[in-house]
Amino acid sequence: MRNIIAMASACALVACGSAEADVEPVDATAGTEVETAFVDSPLVGTYGGTTEDDEPWTSTINADGTYEDSVAGEVTETGTWSHTDDEICFNPAVMEGETAEQTCMTLLEVNDDGSLHMRGPDGSEMTVPKL
Repeated sequence: MRNIIAMASACALVACGSAEADVEPVDATAGTEVETAFVDSPLVGTYGGTTEDDEPWTSTINADGTYEDSVAGEVTETGTWSHTDDEICFNPAVMEGETAEQTCMTLLEVNDDGSLHMRGPDGSEMTVPKL
């Protein structure tokens, strides 16, 4: 289930044919002011759907370079994201002693309704609705 959200989130952040420059993730813990490195990105927003168990999930992509995934109203993952060309990568925040792998996805198309057609690391394709 976590992979579905991560894959959907990653896909949601890649802009199809974007002319924007490559951007790097922002350290959300640095300083007290919120960075706005992604404020003009069309990928910023909230995406969502339901899991295989019919539980609602959301993935919120923030302009400060952070993201948050939730399932049934409970936060399941947070971290930072980066966007380069047609690839979006999610880097989960980890607690001491834990490990987490970066997840990267390819954006295939941004639809007129804001939903994203993406390809995950395993080659599967999905459309992620923007809320």
